[in-house]
Amino acid sequence: MTEQTQAGSLRRRVVAVTGASKGIGLALAQRLAAQGAHVIGGARNVDGLSVDGAEFLSLDVTDEPSVAAFAARCVDAGVDALVNNAGVGSFLPVQDITPEEYRRVMDTNVLGTILPTRALIGHFQARHAQGQGSQVVNVTSDVSARTFAGGALYTGSKFAQRAVTHALAHEGHAYGLRVTEIRPGMVDTFFGGTAQGEAFKAQWLRPDDVADAVLYALTVPAHLRVDEILLHPVVQEVSYP
Repeated sequence: MTEQTQAGSLRRRVVAVTGASKGIGLALAQRLAAQGAHVIGGARNVDGLSVDGAEFLSLDVTDEPSVAAFAARCVDAGVDALVNNAGVGSFLPVQDITPEEYRRVMDTNVLGTILPTRALIGHFQARHAQGQGSQVVNVTSDVSARTFAGGALYTGSKFAQRAVTHALAHEGHAYGLRVTEIRPGMVDTFFGGTAQGEAFKAQWLRPDDVADAVLYALTVPAHLRVDEILLHPVVQEVSYP
């Protein structure tokens, strides 16, 4: 598959998605598959997951052997895009942040972006040598460039994830890798221990809204790179970094 056949279409594309068991990740797997892509979804618990056009594998993005097994299947399938979507939230004042909670959040959100990406870079470089393009899309947050009281740990992880994304874009330029950061505001998911569909989140972004932003980044013409997409529900206060 050449970059020209990739542009504007998801048919015959192979896209890996982490954190694919619910929320944004599951919505993305469903949307991608419906558009003709083959999806390789990874999550810690994939029991009972079934989407036509998608396969789901057990994946712990903080564990190297688990990531290696997931990446091996992705390479075997000819993956051309990786969406790093796995993440956790934690909102505590600095005085209450424990080393254990620090490691849980930073390992999932930051190391969990680095390890799957690192595992596929050699494959993406080989694709470039064959005249084929590849993409990485990192789903971060609108707080990857701002913070607030109680947000030190979570926003710190998102600042770091943004830095990883930007560094990868610089490095990947040498081998034709297009890198995009998706920065959603408030989304109605299971995030932070809440349930999807709770009444107070009725006017928040839907998982499909974020999935559509990812799909846009994946289907722009091959000569075009979308560096980032920032999206908010209209009920959220207007803010720019």
